[in-house]
Amino acid sequence: MKRNLCLALIVLAATLGGCAANKPGNDPSLIGSWKGVRSENGKCQFLSWKNNFKPDGTFNITFFRDAQQTQPIQTEHGIWKAANGKNELRTAGVPLPDTYTYTLIDADTVHYVSVAKDPSGDCQEDYEFTEHRIRG
Repeated sequence: MKRNLCLALIVLAATLGGCAANKPGNDPSLIGSWKGVRSENGKCQFLSWKNNFKPDGTFNITFFRDAQQTQPIQTEHGIWKAANGKNELRTAGVPLPDTYTYTLIDADTVHYVSVAKDPSGDCQEDYEFTEHRIRG
């Protein structure tokens, strides 16, 4: 009986491991550090930011009051999922995710359009922005 149970557990573990291995990952072209700004003349309050999309599906983002990024406002972290031109950010402590469509302009430039956001977010307007990869 013990042997059958052990064998069943091994088969189950192998099956689940195989499913995890086939799980689609995040778009690898977004992994890394990026910076962006919200237009000063746009629909929402001006912000600039630096974010880091990690391969393990976590992110952190620091918001700044100024374009030079010397006056931090706050840092947030959470999990991200991106595939097929859709990026979803689930910030820790925020009930609903922010969702964007994205288009890669080149390896170091990505354009986003906001399509869904948590009602507690600082801007409830639809807006778009471009981020640039931070190298070095």
